[in-house]
Amino acid sequence: MQEIDPPAAVVDSRLAAPMEAAPPVSWSDIPVELAGLVLGCLPAYADRVRFAAVCPQWRAAAQQGKVPPPMPMLLVPDGTMYSLPGSEPLRFPDCAGYADACGTGNWLVFSGEDGCFLRDPFSNATITLPALSRVRLQLVDDDEMVDEAGRVWMEMDEGEKLDASKIIFCSPHLIAAIFRLQGDLTGIAVCQPGATSWWSVRVSQWAYLFRDIVFHQGKLYALDSMDTLFAVDICVNNSTGDPCVSQIQEVIIGFLHYQYMLLPRLLIVKVPYLVESRGALLVVCRRIDLRLKPRLDRIEAVAAERNRFEVFEANFEQSSWAQVTTLGDDQVLFLRQRCCRSVSVSHKEVPRDCIFFLDNDVDVDDPHWHGWATSSSCSVYSMRDGKVSTTLPTVSWKHGTVFATWLFPQG
Repeated sequence: MQEIDPPAAVVDSRLAAPMEAAPPVSWSDIPVELAGLVLGCLPAYADRVRFAAVCPQWRAAAQQGKVPPPMPMLLVPDGTMYSLPGSEPLRFPDCAGYADACGTGNWLVFSGEDGCFLRDPFSNATITLPALSRVRLQLVDDDEMVDEAGRVWMEMDEGEKLDASKIIFCSPHLIAAIFRLQGDLTGIAVCQPGATSWWSVRVSQWAYLFRDIVFHQGKLYALDSMDTLFAVDICVNNSTGDPCVSQIQEVIIGFLHYQYMLLPRLLIVKVPYLVESRGALLVVCRRIDLRLKPRLDRIEAVAAERNRFEVFEANFEQSSWAQVTTLGDDQVLFLRQRCCRSVSVSHKEVPRDCIFFLDNDVDVDDPHWHGWATSSSCSVYSMRDGKVSTTLPTVSWKHGTVFATWLFPQG
């Protein structure tokens, strides 16, 4: 049958009739599974926060926890956080005024009138700690186990100044810290969260400077300035129920023969870091070469020219340190004297088998350091070729009494 064209009037009426408008497309129409795939491509925590703020569906995708943890963040003293490998900064008002960072978790240390407290900026959880002046010293003359009757306790003098150079969680019910007592003498202090005082040990034959502590496979270990590793045993006081240090034993003899070496126009400084990585206990030795400028009244360190790193793994069976040349193709170490962590990465934007470190990460009390590092930034050392690069070239902060630190968000 031959087709007959419609009359022109009919055609005109069809053209004049308004077309039915398509419903507007919303971001919330994207399936949660697809949103999760997009989220997994965002390694920076700041980008994931902005992602979750788009709509409730995307927030649900962010809360499912089926994506790799975001990359660590760098917190600078003014409370600004920078995400790796690079993103717009985030302001966390609750972080402003922190005094230090805890060596485990994301706890920041704050000082209060009645003591100290820890706060997690991601969960807003808070834990109280005793004041640094509330320390009971346990005097022990050797490394033998001492019963209750053999212990001598001494209260701290009110005017004696203490400094907790590192605080870590051994368990939800046990906190340990390195306390600087006087000069280069240090002690290992322990307490329970919410306790009113620290319990510390002072061992006369170990008048060394403990530089770092770590809780590894159910045991507390301490590293001294010569890279000697000690095992620290903790027991419970029968009369009070408080934890206390019962024994400190040498486990691995160190290999570092100096902390400082002064050469013509050069000061070499070695800084050790303890870090647990894939079930192994590592000590990372950082060497800083400082160019010197002689003055009439002192030697002034004016610039850091080079950073080098050596990594050693604890061999407990042979009581020795074994040097390692690689961390693993998916491993990255984040170093800070009071906060170290090994992280597995899968994002192509992040370098692997490398060490992230802060350019200025040394407690400066020595007059040799005057003039050095009035500001600081973040750098990366490659274990593959020994080269140092800058990961956040536009991020720097003024050096002061509070150090920048790493934070490790989980989602």
